[in-house]
Amino acid sequence: MSQWLVAWPSERIVPVAKWLTGALKSASEARLVGDFAVKDVSRSLTTVIEWPTKAIQVVLVDGIYKGFGAQRSTILPPLSWLGLAAAAALTGWRLGGVRLASLAALTAGYLLAFGLWRSAMQTVSLLAVAVPIGAGLGLGLGIMLWRRPRIQAPALLAFDQLQTMPIFAYLVPIIVFFGLGYAPAILATVIFAVPTMIRTTVAGLNLAQNSVGELSRSLGCNRRQELWSVLIPTAQAELRVGINQIVMLSFSCTVLASLVGTNGLGYDILVALRQLNFGRGLEAGLAITLMAILLDKFFQSSVSRNDAPRMPLKSFLVLIGALLVVPTVASLTVPQLAAYPAEWRATTGSFADSIVEWTNVNLFWLMDGIKTLLLVNLLMPVKAFMAGIPWVAGVLFTALLGYLVGGWRRAVLVGSLMFATVIVGLWQVTMLTVYLCAVAVVVASAIGIPLGILAGRSRRAAGIILPIVDTLQTLPAFVYLIPAIMFFGAGDFPAFVAITAYALCPAIRFTELGIRSVPSSLREAGTQLGMTSRQALFKVELPTAAPQILLGINGTMVMGLAMLVVTALIGTKDLGRETLTALARVDPGQGLTAGLAVACLAVVANRLVGGLAEKRMAAQASASA
Repeated sequence: MSQWLVAWPSERIVPVAKWLTGALKSASEARLVGDFAVKDVSRSLTTVIEWPTKAIQVVLVDGIYKGFGAQRSTILPPLSWLGLAAAAALTGWRLGGVRLASLAALTAGYLLAFGLWRSAMQTVSLLAVAVPIGAGLGLGLGIMLWRRPRIQAPALLAFDQLQTMPIFAYLVPIIVFFGLGYAPAILATVIFAVPTMIRTTVAGLNLAQNSVGELSRSLGCNRRQELWSVLIPTAQAELRVGINQIVMLSFSCTVLASLVGTNGLGYDILVALRQLNFGRGLEAGLAITLMAILLDKFFQSSVSRNDAPRMPLKSFLVLIGALLVVPTVASLTVPQLAAYPAEWRATTGSFADSIVEWTNVNLFWLMDGIKTLLLVNLLMPVKAFMAGIPWVAGVLFTALLGYLVGGWRRAVLVGSLMFATVIVGLWQVTMLTVYLCAVAVVVASAIGIPLGILAGRSRRAAGIILPIVDTLQTLPAFVYLIPAIMFFGAGDFPAFVAITAYALCPAIRFTELGIRSVPSSLREAGTQLGMTSRQALFKVELPTAAPQILLGINGTMVMGLAMLVVTALIGTKDLGRETLTALARVDPGQGLTAGLAVACLAVVANRLVGGLAEKRMAAQASASA
């Protein structure tokens, strides 16, 4: 019996993964009509899902041809890069003036100069289908939940859990039903991005109903008229945020989508990772960042067009049409307009390789010394300690923390979630996940909080730090792996470095927000009491900003868990590795079980650290009252 308290017996493990795999495979092979199974029908739907993407690719990338090889001739060329670039710049000028037009031109020039135009258009063709589906589905589900307040809270919690699961986890079941290609990539992107749209829709409609609901009813509107004529127009701000987040989250899925057979910038990053081509990976990663920023600026400017030029819409559309058609027609006789000439392209590959080579030759002693020092004195001791924790001690300790933070209900919740990882046989890999994530979060917080304090207290420092943070947040997670591998090899240490770098931003952002939000009256009171700058920081500013700092740590933990799944590609042995193995084996049960375990850890972190933030906010509110 005492051995049970240390290691859960294998004969008592609940085979959830096996059950899920069996259920999903049985469902996919169930006969509908004659010899047609569910899988046959779902895979036939891939044509319907993929057709819009392929049609957009014909327009943007491939064109229409006949014949093969030397006999291949053009019937209809794709839109010329020159026309698309000019149209993007003109759109930017109309929406945001010269600055946005310059950003559009810079983005197009970057894609062309580094030979990424074709990949970027392939990415755009995928997102052009995934984003509208996600926005429409999110709006519809959000309206449905808004109309049913009783199921709203549990449904939103379930959707939040869906977003905390690694995308690998539900890629595998999608592959079982839909195979490989653009269809599973689009569906996985939609599943990952749609919870944000659902939540913002529900929040926006609730706010709108509270503000104008009585007015609409007094005017005699029925339910349908109230929704579409009053509430949705009133909730435009929240709905725009949801659409914007869908676009950003869809960009973050581009690399993962490439794992199931899609092309685009994500595939370029994946190839660069496999080839350890730091320069190419960074080029493609920055391309995704620039495109995400550009689309975000386009979207924001379309909502609030301050001093942008007011070109009439009809004239604008005619000019856009001319810009697209004229260079495309000219490309039939001028091949350089059809495909940007390779001899005009640039690359940072040799420069990046030179930096890596110089660093490895001249600074190997330093890099290896840092790696050895942290491995021997930090990572390995923590790993040995976490791997040796008996499951009963870990579950009870987590429950105790939950009780101290939020009472018995929270204790039961977090304790039950940790116990769930025990009975499905994932306790050891869960502890390895906690070890790597915890160490990275502590180091990221130790770096990020001081930087956030500096940015919060100095506008000059904020002008330097915050743009860097914004850039780092838009870089795909896979980009962080390439320099970590090239400088430190494979294993736990480069994974720790990548997780720390990726999870750093929330700690900086929330700390800066908290410090900058400290009321000026409190600062003046500290000055009148004769406090030095250091005393004011520790006795006034940090205690006041504590809730925001805790929220930043919570965000750092969630991002660390998200990055752990990606670092499984470089040799870590944790829950991320379980999901990656499930993808390779096409084992949906294993992938879903490991993904749910990651989601459980995210909930535990949120309920503990987020609970501390809630308590701190409540204490400050009662003190101010």
